[in-house]
Amino acid sequence: MPDIAIRADVTQERLNRLNFLLSRECGPAFLQAFVKNTAEIFAADSVFIGRIDATNSRIRTLRVSSNGVVVENYGYELRGTPCAETIETGATIYEAGLSSRFAKDFILSEAGVEAYVGLPLFNGAQTVGIVVATFNRPINIGDELLGVFNHYRRRLTGEILALESGDRAALAVKGTSDGIIDWCLETDQIYVSPRGRELLGYQAREFTAPSGHFLALIHEDDKARFTSSLTTHFKSGRPLDLTVRLRIVGGQHRWFRLRGEAVRSPDGDVTRVVGALTDIHDLVEARQQATEASRAKSKFLATMSHEVRTPLNGVLGMSSLLQATELEASQREMVELIEASGKALLDILNDILDLANVESGRFEIEPGEYNPAEIVRTVAGPYRMKAIEKGLQFHIEVDPCADMTAFGDPLRVRQILSNLLSNAVKFTDRGDIRIRCLARQQGDGSHALVFEVSDTGIGMDRDMLAKAFMPFSQAEAVLQRKAGGTGLGLALAHKLTELMGGSIHVESAPGAGAIFTVNLPADTRAVTASAAE
Repeated sequence: MPDIAIRADVTQERLNRLNFLLSRECGPAFLQAFVKNTAEIFAADSVFIGRIDATNSRIRTLRVSSNGVVVENYGYELRGTPCAETIETGATIYEAGLSSRFAKDFILSEAGVEAYVGLPLFNGAQTVGIVVATFNRPINIGDELLGVFNHYRRRLTGEILALESGDRAALAVKGTSDGIIDWCLETDQIYVSPRGRELLGYQAREFTAPSGHFLALIHEDDKARFTSSLTTHFKSGRPLDLTVRLRIVGGQHRWFRLRGEAVRSPDGDVTRVVGALTDIHDLVEARQQATEASRAKSKFLATMSHEVRTPLNGVLGMSSLLQATELEASQREMVELIEASGKALLDILNDILDLANVESGRFEIEPGEYNPAEIVRTVAGPYRMKAIEKGLQFHIEVDPCADMTAFGDPLRVRQILSNLLSNAVKFTDRGDIRIRCLARQQGDGSHALVFEVSDTGIGMDRDMLAKAFMPFSQAEAVLQRKAGGTGLGLALAHKLTELMGGSIHVESAPGAGAIFTVNLPADTRAVTASAAE
């Protein structure tokens, strides 16, 4: 009995020593430290960790300690070896007589191996690896050593899987400007590749340190988002992909893109995160500068439009007063031309002002109750008259379900439909124009409104469709010559639709007309609330 107690104490002492020596290691360094220190503590002539191929017919060592030295890896066929028996039957112990039992194993014969302890490593039902210790003498510690292997079984399996993930990541970023990060959660150590350190302004060499050293580099304003993204990745498996600012040498912060993937143990626990680090600082700064330039342009356009509109209203007012006086026929014709030109210019300025306000972020939706069916009928009226004047047929189709109370910005809904109908009348010389309004019930019980404006006009080709909703682009110069305008109508309709939480798309072909479809929520309160947040 005392001998058993003493032996248990020795086993625990060896395990404690091994735990201490491995406590700060992670990744490839852990595997190397494991084989080296296990061989030393148990006086083994060789300890190795190997990867088994998919057919369980060949082994490739990952880390080998032989005679106290970590040596190069090698591979060999499993048939006729004790490792094959371990893979087939499970944990294996031979405390003596191994070379005579496996006489055909030339590696064992040449090395004079007499004792063997092996344990297969599984990921679910798949054998992924093996851990083995060999001795050139008989032993009586087989059970003790197997207990140590079992103690580290999950960790060794996780490291093998992580090593493969890291190899794949290294191949993926080889030849690029990315760095590699490997965070071992069990030891809380982070490995940063030489390129990763170089991106942070340090000397390009491999580096392993407690995770706090790296996490402290994250900008305070980005830490909560990083933690949230990491937690979501662990729980849902959704890809980890975010941009954060990291402090580099000198104290400045630069923008980086972090992409990673969790590696899990056979039991499903996250053991490490392997990822890539990309410097995107110049790209982010360029985008911010472009955004600021766009906002400055929009503010200028808004100011210019407002300043021009004031004297233009004066011109329109005076032309209206002139029409009330006694004029000769030629004079009245000129005054009416002035008024028509002024109104056309005012429409263009209004579109520019609205679009500029939307792009500069100063545009606000003013929601209220409205009846979609009623809006369609009132907006369609003037364009119906213009269509009839051109000899076109004009159809209004309203779904009875659309005769309802909706909540949104009725002024902007009118503006969207007006722009679409205006284009339909402009670009259609024969055939018909149709406006439809539908109400569709969603899966959650809410309603969505669908407005459709179609025509039999000149249509658009693929290139024109790609530019249909771009500001200041009416796709083809021929359209500008034909219909005039700046091409802002569709761009503004697109922006307004997005602001109200909807979408707009177009189907068209040359000579076959066009169909514009606008989808809007029947109640935009949730949309405007989220936008406000």
